Amino acid sequence: MAEKGKSKTDVAARAENKSKAIVCRNCGNKVEAVMAVSPSGKKRMRRICCGE
Repeated sequence: MAEKGKSKTDVAARAENKSKAIVCRNCGNKVEAVMAVSPSGKKRMRRICCGE
């Protein structure tokens, strides 16, 4: 049985992963996330760098 008071998830590890910036595979610069809306109105997140 799990120890009482112990978290199942490692909160420090999750915070560290979240704080890491996503970098481009080609140039190594930070990738920018932008909300793109299609003509039909559908929204999606796009990651932009190096003309991708």
